[in-house]
Amino acid sequence: MNLKPQYMKPVIYFMLLFSLVLTTSTSCKKGDTGPEGPPATAKVYYSEWFRPDVYIKDTVFGAWGFKYNKAVPAITQKILDSGAVLTFGKLLGYNPLIWPANQVSQLPISVNYISGGRQEDVWTATASPGNLRIRFTNNNNYWTALATEHQFRYVIIPGGMPESKLLTLTYKEVSRLYNLRD
Repeated sequence: MNLKPQYMKPVIYFMLLFSLVLTTSTSCKKGDTGPEGPPATAKVYYSEWFRPDVYIKDTVFGAWGFKYNKAVPAITQKILDSGAVLTFGKLLGYNPLIWPANQVSQLPISVNYISGGRQEDVWTATASPGNLRIRFTNNNNYWTALATEHQFRYVIIPGGMPESKLLTLTYKEVSRLYNLRD
């Protein structure tokens, strides 16, 4: 094919335009999906800080403790099976030298100090469908009543992140990860 110079420019433009149309029409079709992203986590629910008003004294294997039950309808069997319920405490009933007022930790919390001998206070949380139980024990059965200044907050996380990873996070990390407001 021998083309005269005056016909070369239009042929080159036509070939470039044809190549451009061919490239864009074959590289991506409407409706194509991209690579799958990370799994989304359903909406996280968290409580306001609350203070147990009345603790109930109970005895387990000869050691007494104090418990507080909080009704939490959002704790379902599905959450317990595939999600996580984290409970955090601000133990404001202690001397700030033992537990600083701005300190927040995930339960269980163990507090060791000397008062009439070596003391160990343990705070735990147990979730069951519709309920969150906060429980306190002392290794010497030392206390006959509890201060009501202590505050607690729970965070309910539907399935999505392995629970073992969540249990190692600090309160600051959980707050940042799920945008919790104080």
